Amino acid sequence: MKYRSFNIYYLLTFILLGLIPVLAMVFNDGSMDFDAIAARASKATGLAWTSNLLVVLRLIAYEPLLLLLLLGSLVPALAAILTLAFSNRERKWSNFFGRLHPAKGVNWRQSLGVYTEIFLLLLFGLLVTFGFRKLTGGHYEWSENLFGWHLIPSILIIAFLDQGAILEELGWRGYATPELQDQGMNPLKVALAIGVCWGLWHVPRDVTTGVIERLGWLPYLLLYLPSFLLGTITVSIIASFYMNKLGGSVIPAIVVHGITNDAIGLSGAASIVEALTPYHQITRAIPFAIMAGILLVRSGSQLCYQKV
Repeated sequence: MKYRSFNIYYLLTFILLGLIPVLAMVFNDGSMDFDAIAARASKATGLAWTSNLLVVLRLIAYEPLLLLLLLGSLVPALAAILTLAFSNRERKWSNFFGRLHPAKGVNWRQSLGVYTEIFLLLLFGLLVTFGFRKLTGGHYEWSENLFGWHLIPSILIIAFLDQGAILEELGWRGYATPELQDQGMNPLKVALAIGVCWGLWHVPRDVTTGVIERLGWLPYLLLYLPSFLLGTITVSIIASFYMNKLGGSVIPAIVVHGITNDAIGLSGAASIVEALTPYHQITRAIPFAIMAGILLVRSGSQLCYQKV
């Protein structure tokens, strides 16, 4: 089977994800109410629960059960490491971890230009999303964190220290995307496939954390899931474009993932309940889908990919 290694990898992401409710059964009497656990930790420490990895680690120090949430984000990277561990490829670890280089085979001036483009383009996309939400009747406002000197460090934190981005991307873009591209699949098809796989990988989260129960199965399947998948496909295209542009580095994918997660609310501050709604997902996905289309016009279906 041509894509056997990827199929094994993707199966492992679900198997490893299935360990979380098992561990919750062992250490927390089966409860998956991580929102309540996070609320306790936030009240005790004075730290708001965000996707900032440094904040998450400080909350975990107070409430160790939150480590299970961190494990969930780490699953794609763990699946990649396990898949590679049982392969007999030469230089597999240097190739894999070498993707953490910020720009492979690209000089510093070119790479600085690409990173500048990423930041400007995505931050503009978030501002457009905010405007789109206001025009369509969304009750979104900007957080106080967006005013004052701390805006720039906040943007850098969401770009480089977003929990989901920094832990997941070594799997989705660090392993799965180059794995399929190097086996001859068209890069655009790879980005589309990974976007769908990545989106569907979140369905168990929606089952266990009450998203489906809150929305109902029909609205979830007909409204929320298609909107969410459009978002993951769009981000997958943008992340793959810049990953390939910088020689296969996973760092631009981390930046793209982190900024589009928008923990600081540049596209409008929202609670986790508001974020997990069809309206929130589609209003974010549409502006970035247009952006992905522009990148496709620039690069074609190769998405800047060059096999090395």
